Amino acid sequence: MSNETSPVFCAEAQQATEKQFEASSADMVGQRLDYALTLLLPQMGLRGRKRSIESGQVLVNGRSCKAAQRLRKGDVVSLADAPEADQQTQNAGVDAPATGACPAGANVDTLPRLLERQGEFCFFYKPVGLHTAALTGGNMPSLESMLPQLLAGQGCTEAGAQDGADMSAEAVPPQLMQRLDHGTSGIVCAALSPQAAKAFRLAEAAGRCEKRYIALLAGRLEEDFTVTFALRTDKRSKSRVLDRDAGCTRWTNFTPLHYFEGDELPQLALATDSQFHRVGLTLVGCRIRRGARHQIRAHAAAVGHPLWNDPLYADNDPEAEAQTSHGMFYLHHGCLLLPGASCVMPPPWSFLPVAVARQVLEWLTFVD
Repeated sequence: MSNETSPVFCAEAQQATEKQFEASSADMVGQRLDYALTLLLPQMGLRGRKRSIESGQVLVNGRSCKAAQRLRKGDVVSLADAPEADQQTQNAGVDAPATGACPAGANVDTLPRLLERQGEFCFFYKPVGLHTAALTGGNMPSLESMLPQLLAGQGCTEAGAQDGADMSAEAVPPQLMQRLDHGTSGIVCAALSPQAAKAFRLAEAAGRCEKRYIALLAGRLEEDFTVTFALRTDKRSKSRVLDRDAGCTRWTNFTPLHYFEGDELPQLALATDSQFHRVGLTLVGCRIRRGARHQIRAHAAAVGHPLWNDPLYADNDPEAEAQTSHGMFYLHHGCLLLPGASCVMPPPWSFLPVAVARQVLEWLTFVD
């Protein structure tokens, strides 16, 4: 289907309400859900509509579904209210002080917050379960939508006093320079001026922007290796690995840090299934320069070591797929290095032994 919006949607729109519509006409029947969703989210692009479906915001006959599902006559498509957990995250992000402190009794690892400002860059923490960018026309919380609250009350920080910059959200609207997956935690950088945004993109293109991640992969990795495959990411929920090399700024380097096996696995509080007791799990450091959507996840799966419990890329093994229904994987953006600016934040994973957590921090902060 070459056009996202079919003319029949205009006719059907008369039957639609703000929250739902029914597939009643012959032309509507058989349409993909992600295309038909333009009735309820007319200002949202295809990618945003797919994200809304994947997050459970869209229901067909009261049930969550897939973007590729074809509508049948009489199907009722509706928008669900934001899940309770996501609403709590949104409220916590709004109520949390912008200094990085959190409300009494709150788990700081679940709250988005401002980590620090360096010059014309701000570094924020995005927890698991929060979108990075706002969904146009949607009501799901996102780091982007919370930026005014996260920056409110900052006034002129010490850095701001030196350069005369105003940290208020109104005076300096930040521009997010990165996106992390819904299930990925870690650092997200924002530029406070067009000049800073341009400097970030130029550093990326020149390979002078380094992003370090920590991930938990299935199987045992014995040594460092680099995956150079190009990826196809256009109009796909799952990036496709191509049989050719990408430019060097799109490569992924993997460094094994610790291998969990046998009796150590139950300590992770992750899984007791026989498959992962058989193959073990490797904690790795991942380095990328420019990056592409799902780059680390797709590259890891391409060499036979997908992220543990990855719902998109660990599906080649039926046994693995059976264990990944809830889609909780472990990937954390722990270090961002830019010319003249940097930020480090270790993963907030309580299952890491003290010695391993120390090793992770050393890897995130090492200097070439």
